Amino acid sequence: MPVGDLIPRLADPGCELTPALVSRLSGLLPDEQRELAERWPEIPPARRLMIVRAAAGMADENVTLEFTSVLCAALSDADPAVRAGAAAGLWETCDRAVIRPLAEMLERDESPDARAAAASALGHFAEMAESGGLIERDAGLLRDALLGAIENDEEETEARRAALEAAAPLRRPEVAERIRWAHRSGDARLRRSAVCAMGRSSDAAWLPIILAEFSSGLPEMRLQAAAAAGELADPAALPGLRDLTDDDDPDVAAAAVRAIAGIGGAAARKLLRRCAERGDPPVNDAAREALRALEEEEGALSVMER
Repeated sequence: MPVGDLIPRLADPGCELTPALVSRLSGLLPDEQRELAERWPEIPPARRLMIVRAAAGMADENVTLEFTSVLCAALSDADPAVRAGAAAGLWETCDRAVIRPLAEMLERDESPDARAAAASALGHFAEMAESGGLIERDAGLLRDALLGAIENDEEETEARRAALEAAAPLRRPEVAERIRWAHRSGDARLRRSAVCAMGRSSDAAWLPIILAEFSSGLPEMRLQAAAAAGELADPAALPGLRDLTDDDDPDVAAAAVRAIAGIGGAAARKLLRRCAERGDPPVNDAAREALRALEEEEGALSVMER
């Protein structure tokens, strides 16, 4: 169906946004992209938001679908919720062409939610930059945008948190300094983001602080600390995580199980088996799921090695 014929259906509130209809926006040719961008304002804001969210969800479920051009066009939408939704939908793309519009959104957008979504979407590119997957021009643009948001004392907390978490993979003194600053702050939200950033940093030097937060009086912090320990994947965290599987908060206990699985190895597998035999969901459910995933992964590796 030509884009010109598709627009009226996308704009009609009475027309269901079926997967077949939204998938027509996948892989648009340059001429189609231009036509969609020109006629995008003809679609009511509520429908535009539904389209953006549907496209992002479908792309997560089906790697053959490619909505980058649609989501990039929506970054300049007049509605801040649509802009934020479009940025959130770009969180996994490897197309470096989106770095500049996301960086500009983080630096200039009037909506704190849109700025926070842009910062989160840039996190994947921070990982790429640290592994040498970006040219210096793009890496510099990325660093400037994220560090600028973190260091801006007038920036909203949520956008600042998102920028801190996104910048965590960058092995730079300024980032480590800001992680320490956030953890020492009196804001519980910033402290949680600091612990999240510690996990995303891949730097085992943060492990003692993460382990200390296993004893936090806040379940949200204990949960975040468990997740961070899993990301660092250091076996030294296993004893503390074992204790956290008995946490009074079931979400924290389940997070500890997932972290144990993320660390892996014989000792982790032994702990998972013990958790799986316990009669207290969601711990045993999470442990059984983790063991199944490990078995499937080992089976796939075995097939590949034949």
